[in-house]
Amino acid sequence: MKTGVVFGLISSIIVAMPTGDLLAKNVVKHQPVTFAAMEGIFHTEEKGAEIVLIGQPDVKDKKLDNKIAVPNVLSFLTYGNWDTEVKGLDQFPEDTHPTNISGLYYAYHIMVGLGTLFIGVMVLAAFQLTRKQLFQTKWLLWAFMFLMPFPYIANITGWYTAELGRQPWLVYDLLRTADGASPTVSSGNTLFTLMGFVGLYALLGMLYAILVGKIIYHGPEPKHS
Repeated sequence: MKTGVVFGLISSIIVAMPTGDLLAKNVVKHQPVTFAAMEGIFHTEEKGAEIVLIGQPDVKDKKLDNKIAVPNVLSFLTYGNWDTEVKGLDQFPEDTHPTNISGLYYAYHIMVGLGTLFIGVMVLAAFQLTRKQLFQTKWLLWAFMFLMPFPYIANITGWYTAELGRQPWLVYDLLRTADGASPTVSSGNTLFTLMGFVGLYALLGMLYAILVGKIIYHGPEPKHS
């Protein structure tokens, strides 16, 4: 548990900074229309862009409903300046917009939200560990257990963000997805490959569940006096 807390704290922070920060800045530089869709920026904000914490994208009316946002923070995180302009979707032709803006927005915000949650929980756990109170803080131990599937969800939503974000391009700004279909690969070949991956991951998941189940069944080792 102690080793898990230490590595969990370090890895959760590294995923956000510098890894996540550098990736986001790379997207801003090379795929600004994708970044605008990820952040739900429908209209360019010239004097500093707000960061949206909560909101529902209304793609038809090009706005965010019921949003909770913090002014100018996105500009600072992206460019290191509170007042730098962040381009919105209105600055790009609609045929270059991601084809599923709502899905991209939600996937990105779920990923970031979960990452922030992980950092918060691990900081609390590390604090309790230094106070030698971790194993007495039952609500935190319960939180560890219930959070077990969420890193997988964060990983999947991160993958969704990458795949939805590059649309409508197969090779960004060079080859569109619609033009990338291979005439030599049949639907049967694609289905066979997909089923192979599904079967492999199902097998790995089953083995993981069996091994974890055995560990839980045996329980913790008894203390030696």
